[in-house]
Amino acid sequence: MKKSILWPLLILVGLLSAQRKNNNSGPNEPIPKSEVLKLTGDLKDSKLEEDVRILWLYGPEDHRGGEHDYIRIKELFVPMLKAIPRITVDEAYQFPTQEQFGKADLLIQYLHLPDLTDEQFAMYQKFVDDGGSVVSLHESCIMRPVDRAEKLAGCIGGSWKGNKTSKWSKFDHAHSIYLNTEHAAFKGLPNSIKLNDESYWNLLKKENVEVIGAIAPTGTKDFNAALKHPEVRSDTFWTYTSGKGRVFGTTTGHYTYTFHDPSYRVLLLRGMAWALNIDPAPLMPLATQGITDDKDLVGTKDAMMDYKNRKL
Repeated sequence: MKKSILWPLLILVGLLSAQRKNNNSGPNEPIPKSEVLKLTGDLKDSKLEEDVRILWLYGPEDHRGGEHDYIRIKELFVPMLKAIPRITVDEAYQFPTQEQFGKADLLIQYLHLPDLTDEQFAMYQKFVDDGGSVVSLHESCIMRPVDRAEKLAGCIGGSWKGNKTSKWSKFDHAHSIYLNTEHAAFKGLPNSIKLNDESYWNLLKKENVEVIGAIAPTGTKDFNAALKHPEVRSDTFWTYTSGKGRVFGTTTGHYTYTFHDPSYRVLLLRGMAWALNIDPAPLMPLATQGITDDKDLVGTKDAMMDYKNRKL
């Protein structure tokens, strides 16, 4: 009787251990803060040299809890950004007003954009061309049909080209995100990171787009080798310029726990700084804020799926 109970328990423990070891789902294991500091640099009192006005664009949550949590992520990041001296943050639901565009230095968008009118696209394009900065996260690059996608690509550099051309897929540690560490946004960072998340590729891209992050099988030599790999998923991270404006985009950011990963936060903060053309150091404390435990481990073990989506 005892053996019949013990064996299933041992098998279950073995399966759970193997899943944890392979880390094929859920958040990465938390890492020592000392390792994060190698990515951020020393978190001493670096200060912004000028005021930065951020506009956070969000929308109704459209997946199950833990995925595409647009409101939840806005509520996570806005207070942290506001805590940085000289940063102010406004919020826009689904699309900004002309007045909000006029007051913003940086637009951060994390939502599924509604069907935009030609007038709204013109407002968006003018914001970028006049020198506005944009950070576009995950599904924010999706717009249908293709003629509308062309207009969105004009604003942010890349967009969904249609279900027959553009692709999407989850990825895990069998595939790594390879970074172009020669690019200013990622200079000095490791040449790859691992996440369990989702990305899109084969996007419609404008001429001034530079892909600076791509997914390829783990073990690929570097970013340049990743771009040439037959299994490459490009368009993971990109930069774009239009007029006087600068855009940093990523197709990652599907899961809520990804935004609690310190390495991922570093990439986003570097992207914000690049888009604004500022030193990233004053933003770097956010890489560990709210996700550091009493043992100085940074990250989360919580998959964060027990959450009810909200539609305002």
